[in-house]
Amino acid sequence: MFRKILLTIAAGALACAGGCASHFEVPEPTFTAPTNVPPMEQATIRIPVTISMASLEARIDSVFPAADSLDRARCSAMGGLACYQYVYRRDTLDLKMINDRITFYTQLRFRARIGLPGDVGVASCGYDPETMRRADLRLATNLYWRSDWRLASRATVVAPNILDPCEVTVLRVDATPLVKRMIDGQSARLRQQFDSIVPAMADLRPAADSLWRTLLHPIAIDSTNTIWFSMSPDAVSLAPLSGTGQSVTTVLVVTAHPRIVVGAAPPTNAKPLPTLTLAGSSGAIHVPLEIELPFDDLSKRATAALTGEVAGQGITVKNVTVWGVGDSAVVRVDLTGKINGAVFLLGRIGYDPTSRSVLINDLNYTIASASKMTSIKAALGAARIRHALETASGHGRLAVGEQVDMLKTELGVELNRELAPGVMMSGYVTDARVDRLYAKPDAFVLRVVLDAQAKVDVVK
Repeated sequence: MFRKILLTIAAGALACAGGCASHFEVPEPTFTAPTNVPPMEQATIRIPVTISMASLEARIDSVFPAADSLDRARCSAMGGLACYQYVYRRDTLDLKMINDRITFYTQLRFRARIGLPGDVGVASCGYDPETMRRADLRLATNLYWRSDWRLASRATVVAPNILDPCEVTVLRVDATPLVKRMIDGQSARLRQQFDSIVPAMADLRPAADSLWRTLLHPIAIDSTNTIWFSMSPDAVSLAPLSGTGQSVTTVLVVTAHPRIVVGAAPPTNAKPLPTLTLAGSSGAIHVPLEIELPFDDLSKRATAALTGEVAGQGITVKNVTVWGVGDSAVVRVDLTGKINGAVFLLGRIGYDPTSRSVLINDLNYTIASASKMTSIKAALGAARIRHALETASGHGRLAVGEQVDMLKTELGVELNRELAPGVMMSGYVTDARVDRLYAKPDAFVLRVVLDAQAKVDVVK
């Protein structure tokens, strides 16, 4: 009889164990279609480049010295058999730039000995006691970028003008046409030499290649090397030349699609420097990028933080799932034990400028979930879940302030260095701001915009 009673109690206990646990269903909240998010704009890096004309003047000095005396052999090679000697002195070169056109002007003083036609003899002008004769010389050309990133000139014109005729008064001979032929020969040689030295004045390929390879290399923006900034450049170009005074300027333009990568370092792309193209000259450095906060990672961390029995009430948090719709966060908490089911919480995602973190604000149970959680709401309230989510969002995921600071620092470092011998880049970050925050199917997305200024000086 006693054994029968024990069996009856055990059967009742088993029946209760199977049927006393309360199971409930809470409807998943529904949403209207999320607001359309504007497509991500590409990053544009525009760096003004200033090229000093001082190096060009120095090169011209080497092929057109301030003073020279041509003996008969050199003089004949330049001006014909009639030229016996040519001596000149020139003033300093007056260089001017207007857009892509460069001009040089200088005054010459010369004297010459010329063989006269008909074997009359050798005539001269500008020798003591006479004063040296005067002429002026103008050089004009248009500068442009060759496909190999070198500066080049085209349609170069050298125009000499004799101001004082070379008259040999004793013989009543005007030797000016012969002197002009000789000066024209000197001018033709100068034009050829000028066109050959311009490409050596500015070669931006080493500088562009250095910047390009830097942008291809991912940069770690946390101390543990688990968060990487990848610029992913896709094109590079130069703006048309524009000169004023003693210098000429262009703009080095790189377009890219930056992104943040969490985990192992992404492989460095070995893509070579693209073919040079021309671009506009306005703008500065504008780098928009997206920091993604994956739902899967956030859900796993929140589950780990909440897994376990709820305040000894026989109810266990089995799983936490987080996702987003538009600017709203949805949190599903699966429970097991005395009660089985899933409850839902809703909140707004936002960026807090004080803590510089992404937070889920106003997180609360849905009405249906709250009614099912009456008995344990004190132990598993929305505040506790929100705290678990914020704890789970550490490790550089939602606390984005340090990431933005590191981005500013790294960009500042890359903007201040030597790109190539004689080519210096300097710059600074002017602004770093959060543009918008939204959800896409697999992650919260924070858009950050970095603006900067930089310049390149070619001083070689």
